[in-house]
Amino acid sequence: MNKRLGLLLSLTLVIAITGCKKTISYKQTSDFEGDPTDYFLTLQVGKYATYRLDSLNFYYYGQLDTITSYLAKDSVESSFTDGSNHQAWLVTRYLSDLSGSNWEASQTYTVTPSLQQVWVAENNLRFLKLASPITEGLTWAGNSALPYAPFQDFFDFSDDSHLSLGDWTYTYQKVGLPYTLGTTKYDSTVTVLQANDSINVPILDPKSFGSKTYWIETYAKHIGLVYRHTAIWEYQPPTPNQTQSGYKIGFEITMTLTDHN
Repeated sequence: MNKRLGLLLSLTLVIAITGCKKTISYKQTSDFEGDPTDYFLTLQVGKYATYRLDSLNFYYYGQLDTITSYLAKDSVESSFTDGSNHQAWLVTRYLSDLSGSNWEASQTYTVTPSLQQVWVAENNLRFLKLASPITEGLTWAGNSALPYAPFQDFFDFSDDSHLSLGDWTYTYQKVGLPYTLGTTKYDSTVTVLQANDSINVPILDPKSFGSKTYWIETYAKHIGLVYRHTAIWEYQPPTPNQTQSGYKIGFEITMTLTDHN
């Protein structure tokens, strides 16, 4: 797996954060639907969740949209006591082609759960993906611990929404509602909308700048993450004296749960 895909998976597969300031506010309330650990992969050695991962990238100088598909498996490998005397869990992420016959370890991350939130640390990146209480409309600054421009080593973004991810506001939606994914129905889920912003999308005016920022996740109770879609890309129009077409930079990633135990 190349370094860029590794970073993208780090930014899209982590479940929560360590060490950020908790900034939570209410827009509206509904019945409490349980603590965040209810919606996380069961933290027990041997537990796993497998996803189909479809990665859209732009090649040939941003002219060609190419989708590459993988299987990604997050497996709980062991537990330990961290420096704060809290129980933490080590999760290894494996990747395979769609046959599932050749798994290779990609990276690891640590999970430290509590009744208030689920904490994860991976590649020095920190997110607060799930907060408490799980109620409709609850908002919080889930990216407040991210460094400025975490993608800068891979994409020459100009849109501030792709540079300053720390300004994003996470929001709980559809708390406790069922969710159907293919032929599978999950009885109780919660959706987290992290970002939803676009300019000139679809690209109707090829002479104008375009940008898409979208990140949404759905978690099923006692199962964990079942669906995620992330889109962070820009369209750069040709300059007045440029003969070639405009181009795109960035990526989209879709994850769909296929198996768990």
